[in-house]
Amino acid sequence: MRIREEIERHFAHSEGQARVAMFLLRWGLSVKAAGAQAPRIYLGELQVPYRSVARACRVDWRTVREAARRIAEHPQLGEFFARLENAGPFFRGVTKLLGYRCIVVETAKDQPGILAYIAGLLAEKGINILQVVAEHPLIVDNPKLYVIIESEVPGDFVPRALQHPAIKSVTVY
Repeated sequence: MRIREEIERHFAHSEGQARVAMFLLRWGLSVKAAGAQAPRIYLGELQVPYRSVARACRVDWRTVREAARRIAEHPQLGEFFARLENAGPFFRGVTKLLGYRCIVVETAKDQPGILAYIAGLLAEKGINILQVVAEHPLIVDNPKLYVIIESEVPGDFVPRALQHPAIKSVTVY
């Protein structure tokens, strides 16, 4: 199942509900049935109020409740969102506070080996990778690869990374 396509198809009649479903997917929020009550939205074990999701999506809270209900009742989407987990903390915003660096790689096309190529360039210089976050190309337009490292980026890293035919740009923070 291609999740983005299924969400777009299932929520074609409601732009607001589609926005809610994509928001839940992007942030790893699960939807779990609550017996006879409306399904609930969770971040791990923490229940997220409909109103909080509604503010983030710029919709009414009833739109969030209805989207959650429709997700829970759909055979594939219900199981998918019930099992969806958040990947945890993302250190992109605090790298400088921790003395780390963040390498952001934008690709021209999705293909195997990009992460291996970047990791190989860093390994050659003995640089430890602390965290990798890859945005999913079927969820995010213009997905990026974020690589958090614990040292400075070597001077020749960016030009060497750009030699890969699928890499469009490399930014270091």
